[in-house]
Amino acid sequence: MKNLSLFLFLFLLSCSSESVYYNADGELCPVVQIIRNEAYLSQFVGYKEQFQISISGYDGYCYYDNVLQRHRAVIRPTFKIKRLSRSPETDVRFSYYTETVKGPTEYLGKKTHYITAHIRADELETYYTAPEVKVFIPEKMIKDYDVNLGLWISPNEAKYNQRTFDINYRYIDE
Repeated sequence: MKNLSLFLFLFLLSCSSESVYYNADGELCPVVQIIRNEAYLSQFVGYKEQFQISISGYDGYCYYDNVLQRHRAVIRPTFKIKRLSRSPETDVRFSYYTETVKGPTEYLGKKTHYITAHIRADELETYYTAPEVKVFIPEKMIKDYDVNLGLWISPNEAKYNQRTFDINYRYIDE
């Protein structure tokens, strides 16, 4: 029985290790580049700042999809949502993207993901982990393939970001 348990443990370990990839720098796959200029935005309602949304990180892994017979990356971004003014609003709607910019042309592209996150009316700050998204990885680039991650930002929001970049907002209307 002991040998069977050991064999089963080693078998499961070998199966799971086949789906974990590391890049050339020894980092776990996928390598996600968070685009700094598009890592946060302030949402306005009327002329008042209501929420600040920022990408705080991500979780993910890579695996070989036996059905499609292709390598894939799974990414789950995490967003920090701050309430900047008092309001009864509890739904925060925003979009983010995943983008691949190198490799064969069939792997290149930008995909938009739409989010509705919830924040309680009495809550000033929360973290939201988005549902996982999948990105195909070229066979020859398994260990050296970057995926860009950023928020979709309107031209007005981008202009505002340029004036307030990296400011840690304080809550207003306290």
